[in-house]
Amino acid sequence: MRLANISLAVVITASGSALVTAAPAVAAPAAHSEVSTQASSAAMARWRTQRHEALGPSKGYFSTSAWQRPSGVRVMQVKARCWGNDSQLKVNLWFLRRWGGGEKVAKSGKWRCNGKYGIVRIHNAGHSKYWATFSLSKKHTVEYWVQYYK
Repeated sequence: MRLANISLAVVITASGSALVTAAPAVAAPAAHSEVSTQASSAAMARWRTQRHEALGPSKGYFSTSAWQRPSGVRVMQVKARCWGNDSQLKVNLWFLRRWGGGEKVAKSGKWRCNGKYGIVRIHNAGHSKYWATFSLSKKHTVEYWVQYYK
């Protein structure tokens, strides 16, 4: 035989008499409802792709077009890969300085063209205009992603 959990409540009325009522126990509400969990997961910080392109087979030094850093973003990265396993890919992440200060390489990286992507990441992005350059010694296709963390 199974007994139900029962909670008792004592209520004192205006006349001073006590009234005891019994009600079945109700499970405590969950700390987060399903709706609030979905809302909080949507607002969680994550990597977002700003641009994803593949540049046709090229050799030498070539560049992407410039992009704007979204407001409030401090961590940016360029992921790039190429295929062929007979050369290396060099990636430079550039930014444009303010007030006519010119341009500068924020971060640089070099890895083999083996189909696995490499990452060039900066953590304190503060300028508004960025672009990437690639350097290859053999003719290969380069696929790249521009991403930010927010």
